[in-house]
Amino acid sequence: MLKEDNKLFFRISSALKDIIGKDLITDDYIAVFELVKNSYDAHATNVDIYFKNIYSENPTLTIIDNGKGMDIEDIKSRWLFVAYSAKKDGTEDESYDYRDRIYTKRVFAGAKGIGRFSCDRLGEILYVETKKNKPNSYTETLLTDWGKFETDTKNEFVDISIIYERKNSTSFNISHGTCLEISSLRSEWNREKLLKLKDSLAKLINPNQDLNRRNFVINLHVPEELEDDGKNEDKFDKVNGEVNNFIFETLGLKTTKIKCSISSNGEYVNTELIDGGTSIYKITEKNEFPLLNNIEFTFYYLNQSAKLTFAKKMGVNSVSYGHVFIYKNGFRIYPYGEPGEDSFGVDVRKAQGYSRYIGTRELLGQIEINSSDINLKETTSRGDGFIKSSTYESLAECFWEVIKKLEKYVVEVQQWGLSIEINEDSFGVRERISELLAKLSGSDSIINFEVPDNIIEILEASQVNSAITLSKNLNKIAFERKDDKLIEEAKKITDKIEIIQKAREEAEFQAKIQYKKAIEATKQLTDQISENLFLKSINTTEYQEVISLIHHIGIYAGTIDNKLKGISLRVQNNIQLSNAELYNIIRDISFETKKIINISSFATKANFKLSAEEIDTNLNEYVREYIQNIIPTTTDKNLNIKINNYTRNPFQKKIKPIEINIVIDNLIVNAKKAKAKNLIISISEVENELILSFKDDGIGIPSENLKRIYDFGFTTTDGSGLGLYHLKKIIESLSGSIDVFNNDDKGVTFTIKIKK
Repeated sequence: MLKEDNKLFFRISSALKDIIGKDLITDDYIAVFELVKNSYDAHATNVDIYFKNIYSENPTLTIIDNGKGMDIEDIKSRWLFVAYSAKKDGTEDESYDYRDRIYTKRVFAGAKGIGRFSCDRLGEILYVETKKNKPNSYTETLLTDWGKFETDTKNEFVDISIIYERKNSTSFNISHGTCLEISSLRSEWNREKLLKLKDSLAKLINPNQDLNRRNFVINLHVPEELEDDGKNEDKFDKVNGEVNNFIFETLGLKTTKIKCSISSNGEYVNTELIDGGTSIYKITEKNEFPLLNNIEFTFYYLNQSAKLTFAKKMGVNSVSYGHVFIYKNGFRIYPYGEPGEDSFGVDVRKAQGYSRYIGTRELLGQIEINSSDINLKETTSRGDGFIKSSTYESLAECFWEVIKKLEKYVVEVQQWGLSIEINEDSFGVRERISELLAKLSGSDSIINFEVPDNIIEILEASQVNSAITLSKNLNKIAFERKDDKLIEEAKKITDKIEIIQKAREEAEFQAKIQYKKAIEATKQLTDQISENLFLKSINTTEYQEVISLIHHIGIYAGTIDNKLKGISLRVQNNIQLSNAELYNIIRDISFETKKIINISSFATKANFKLSAEEIDTNLNEYVREYIQNIIPTTTDKNLNIKINNYTRNPFQKKIKPIEINIVIDNLIVNAKKAKAKNLIISISEVENELILSFKDDGIGIPSENLKRIYDFGFTTTDGSGLGLYHLKKIIESLSGSIDVFNNDDKGVTFTIKIKK
């Protein structure tokens, strides 16, 4: 047993400054955030950030707040006390007026006691002026030369002095608060970096907080950038001015949203799913994550329409903006949500099932942690997110539970389509909603279930079995909770079921009539396709355009014919069609019919030329979404299509959508004709050229025919020989080119290059 009389003590090298300063905080933006958070914790309502002389040899960064300030005792006992946090031990506001503490109560953003060392990351010299918010207070000043700590690591940390002076007035005209002037900056700050700082500061504070938290304004001042600011009308391109964050709800995104809240006592989870402006369901469940409380998840699925709306209102596309941000007690936790950051592995999972899972490109939202006692702590470096504790693992598991609820609706109900409010197949969507509600209401974890306002419309589209199940489940929940309103709703559902059964019989009868009419119409349409010998005898450009149109009509008509033959076989063999199957077939036929109608509208009576309204769009995103969302509903199961999108930035191009659709349809039809089982479509960009690659494993093309496949009327199959001819014309009109070659193993690869 050692004697306690013999004691030794640790010594602290001056190198500690680097460890908790510039070597720990390695990001300039995070360093600024830490200082802004300190201002917030000091009860400031306004923070001004000044960058001066940034293009000279002596640039400075100054941060001024109107917080409670410090006196000499605060400086000695807190500011100079390394790693001590008055916020953590609860004494931060002891000297603050009682009434002010009650009125401006805030949950502190920092509690590690080293945030002030972020100044070391930003510059070599720190000058501090601070004045306490109390009568007859003085201006206390400090001058710190961080270089003194770097001269000899054998020097003791505590032996290196800080210059102190008391003044009767301030140099920065503050009545109370703190001013940090940093000089000999370690990094260069230019316009691009300042715009990124402003954008990052906009995301620093959670906008969905109470009014007291919103009463916190950050202003950026850079005199050298005022002239360039005047040349930009868009507020997102201005350096100077107030830092504005936004609330997702104000964007008016007509898309699917899920909001999931864990109660403050941690007992319940309330979830609401909204499609456009329509509430689909509200449920209350038992919380299966005991380590979590007072947390709210808000996620949006971004369809193409929502992405365009976001880009228009925010001045940046959603992919470049970020995806899911995490806020704790009002302040953002880095790096969650940054473009390219994927801590939860969302895109890794997406790669395992492209058409089954949501990726970060389609996801936007935030996680709000409003509990001060929850065991979720940031890493000391501030840029690596939360420490991977058991509570963090619970947060990740809960994250996935919410994502899966959103996916179930987007993938299985919407089928990657538009909102129910603008979806032309809303009848089919409502049927699938009924099936979802029936399953959901039967879960053992459900404590409460709120019936959506449009439940009657949903039932009108539902199958009888799912309606009966929903009715039984709602009755069970209603009687367990003794909820008279829910009991009444369940009774309405039961009454509606009888009406649905009668309507279903009439719908099946009408479907058979429409089936016969469709067969006759298809026969007339397919008879219009000309033979190759006739085509070769025609040389005028106008007739070539007309025949090309007829060719594509034939492709779509063939799809309709296959669908109708499928119905015919089932009817002949007395195989019953469910409502869902019938509606899906009618939907697909309707989709192909609309394609035919669209193509026919492109030929004007004057000269039969293709015409359509051009749109300016992100071409790589348009191609990806068309293939992902449209093609799977119209191709058979014998061809497996995989998409690889290697682009990161938008490729803006004026296009006619129908022409791009025709190009994609033709290359997929060709792969099927070549008996291909797999088709890999890759999207990439090289030197301002968008490159689309279609690689199949079919029978390939004889080498002697490779140069002739684009000739008008040339074919080696029973086709018309028009598809590739027309396809080449479209691509050339887009300032592009197309090449083809046989693969080394089997099949061919078509490569399309389109210039901006």
